[in-house]
Amino acid sequence: MHFNDYHYIATIAKHQSITRAAEELYISQPYLSKFLNNLERQYHTSFFNRTSYPITLTFAGERYLEYARRILDLETELKGSMQDIISGSAGTLTIGVPSSAGTFLLPYVLPVFQKRYPKIAVSLVEKNSNQLLELVQEGKIDLGVFSRPTYPDDVQYEFIFDEQVLLAAPPGHPFAISAAPSEWPKEMKKWEGRPYTVLEEDTLKELDGEPFVLMREELSMGIMTRQVLNFFNVTPKIIMVTPYMVTGAVQTAYRLTAQGMGFSFVSELGLKNVHFKQAPSLFQIGKKGCARTWVAAYKKGSYIPESLGYFMRCLKRVGGEFMGALYNGVYGVDLTSADE
Repeated sequence: MHFNDYHYIATIAKHQSITRAAEELYISQPYLSKFLNNLERQYHTSFFNRTSYPITLTFAGERYLEYARRILDLETELKGSMQDIISGSAGTLTIGVPSSAGTFLLPYVLPVFQKRYPKIAVSLVEKNSNQLLELVQEGKIDLGVFSRPTYPDDVQYEFIFDEQVLLAAPPGHPFAISAAPSEWPKEMKKWEGRPYTVLEEDTLKELDGEPFVLMREELSMGIMTRQVLNFFNVTPKIIMVTPYMVTGAVQTAYRLTAQGMGFSFVSELGLKNVHFKQAPSLFQIGKKGCARTWVAAYKKGSYIPESLGYFMRCLKRVGGEFMGALYNGVYGVDLTSADE
């Protein structure tokens, strides 16, 4: 029995199709069918129900797949352990991250990591949160850095940092003027010296029917902001939805708000290095605010090499330092202490 045999069964089960599995495995469909027939004869049972489409696992197939995945995980653990024994002398870490976080976090994380592991190459994959989650589940990346409303059971994750999701109002809009207090409290969270106005539920309802620039529903930010609107019974007039593959979609929406095209939701990371002569007004959503949690996610049960564990520790330290620096209006962040 070869490790490829377990991988073949796992791939057929994932696609529920021998043809599509063969395409992913870069082997011919007849070869994969012959392999499956031989394996079933060896165990004197069927692993897949082929009478319907898509094909499904039999009880025996489910049990075989359960053990196959455990064996594949052990193989991965063995390889990782051997790599650690070599003391990180060489290798590659594949890290997936959306552009919104990667642009601001990685320039601080990677130099610290490379100082500790100079011979380990970091391969970056830029996708949205949903795509990164799939890559983590399939074991195609070592680590995914993203934010989602929920996380499936087959993924483990480490908290990195929280950021606020704020409402941005066009400069000079009557809502922004009426909602802002006449005098700011002395102790109040600020962004680059500008305080966040806390919007109460009754005030938020005034946005019903107002023009909005929103993220697409497939994006985690798009899901979250629509949940906020639904919770406060606000039906926006959607004048534009940012394109699916736009890099920096949050900043795009924020810039459009600055041009008076409509309200938008912006994360604190999305505000970084975006400056206007007349900036949009920023509002905290409710007294508790609307938090967006960023995590470092990896496949459940997978082996975590020492180098990847260190990368995650750097991310956590950087995340905390970075958000603190943003609140204080600091743009140069000294994160050499992440090496401790």
